[in-house]
Amino acid sequence: MAQLLVENITLTFGGVAALSSVSLAVEEGELVSVIGPNGAGKTSLLNCISGFYHPQRGRILFEGHEITRASPHEVTRLGIARAFQNIELFSGLTVLENLLLARSWRGIGSTFWKTLTCRSSTWGWPKGADARASRR
Repeated sequence: MAQLLVENITLTFGGVAALSSVSLAVEEGELVSVIGPNGAGKTSLLNCISGFYHPQRGRILFEGHEITRASPHEVTRLGIARAFQNIELFSGLTVLENLLLARSWRGIGSTFWKTLTCRSSTWGWPKGADARASRR
């Protein structure tokens, strides 16, 4: 059984078909690339898989769970994440720290938050619990 299964999804915007009966299957451990020219629907496909868009037809399954209508935060909890083209990084953090920061928003990475709290005074952020509260 495929870890990710996209079956015949169709997504339209005002009569323009961004995706038309798109299907794919990704096995666990398999790497898959989606390529095509601008306007081919690559981002629309990723937005459907990650819950930012909901297709009008078809279905998306991840590890046997239907996620076709799931919200982005529900999809993230299952372990699916995406990166956006317009990257907004914290300039005071390394690339790894920026990635860990994004990961910690899922409730993972309390060690990172301890490190972040220790460094917060350097960046002029409030200390302790206030530093955590400010991420909301």
